[in-house]
Amino acid sequence: MSDLNLANTVKTLRQKNGLTLKELSQRSGISTATLSKIEHGRLSPTYEKIAALAKGLAIEVGELFRADPVMPMLGRRSVTRKGCGVIHHTKQYLYELLNADLEHKRFTPMVATLKAHERTEFSKLHSHDSEEFFYVLSGKVMLITEFYTPLELSPGDSCYFDSTMGHACLSAGDEEARILWISYTFTGKQSD
Repeated sequence: MSDLNLANTVKTLRQKNGLTLKELSQRSGISTATLSKIEHGRLSPTYEKIAALAKGLAIEVGELFRADPVMPMLGRRSVTRKGCGVIHHTKQYLYELLNADLEHKRFTPMVATLKAHERTEFSKLHSHDSEEFFYVLSGKVMLITEFYTPLELSPGDSCYFDSTMGHACLSAGDEEARILWISYTFTGKQSD
């Protein structure tokens, strides 16, 4: 999905909910200037901002990236073929969101390529209301968290953490690491 598609989706959902930029700013904690840049496709938001947008709009993260019609709630299934997920770029990560066609998921699955190699590539550690799990697919990962010593993980290693704690994932070697990343964000909606 391009930044313009995300921009149009955010604006459409905001207007559908009868919210002004100021009201969405108050709900999401994102400044009106930043929201305006996102809605005009001039800013590619981080996952932290995407999660805050979803919370402010009272939707799941995947709803911001859905291109296909919503599937029914019962007996549902979604398949994402290799390389066919919804792509979202930030300075630090390339996300491939998986199964973006499902509404009301309890978690957001994605494959992330870690483009950042240094802590200085993050202006601050990311934090948002969720829990996260990742499994290293390739490369070496350096997990930096607010309350723990940095930790290096290799292919086959995994980590589960509370993402209200500031965090960043970096590629620790020369190659960009890839991880299966799963984020659970409670929005107050339940699918049962």
